[in-house]
Amino acid sequence: MNRVIILGASDGLGKAIAGLCTKEKIEVVNISRTPCDIDGVININCDLSKQENIDSAVEIIKKDYESFDAIINCAAIVAMEKINQVTYSKLEKAFKVNTIAPLYFMAALYDSIVNNEADILNIGTTASAPLKAGFPDQLAYTTTKYALRGGSYNFSLELKDTKSRTIHINLGGMNTRMHEKDYGAKIENPDDWMAPSDIAEIVLYLLRLPKQIEISEITINRKKRRLG
Repeated sequence: MNRVIILGASDGLGKAIAGLCTKEKIEVVNISRTPCDIDGVININCDLSKQENIDSAVEIIKKDYESFDAIINCAAIVAMEKINQVTYSKLEKAFKVNTIAPLYFMAALYDSIVNNEADILNIGTTASAPLKAGFPDQLAYTTTKYALRGGSYNFSLELKDTKSRTIHINLGGMNTRMHEKDYGAKIENPDDWMAPSDIAEIVLYLLRLPKQIEISEITINRKKRRLG
């Protein structure tokens, strides 16, 4: 691989993937509102809740970074709310960032994906994995990630006669600041949670598999957390 595009590489898993890629001499183009501070990462400022920002980012990619090997979508917000206190604004923003933005972005670059024989890798959640009915107080997050998972299936269908692959990871139990940034809760016993650097290694492994191998969906969870 020579170049990857990452949605959401300013923090968490996206940043861990960006760091590993740069270490292995893979160029990274980050699409996010906050820049990634890793040396060598190319930042395209983009508020993923705004269509005009996404359109602008797509045009920059087509103009300056047309050749790429993968689009990795790590962008997401939790939007934690009690079920009887759900607000329209938070639900709307979650759908824009978690679902609409990545699917719209990838659809806009569909021809480039096919021409480059590039792969799509979406980071989902165990909240929307098979046999899982979501998490308490996470209506927005669970629903938007179910929708993203459906989008991954649809891209797989559209790309079935090409060399491009769609990989969807149902991911849970990772030691990031995702919840802290959303509603201020820090992870207890962080050593029990998966390290983003370890997941980054798995992401690159999946993308480096021979093109005749497609792991369409995989669930990666921390020990002690069961599905169903």
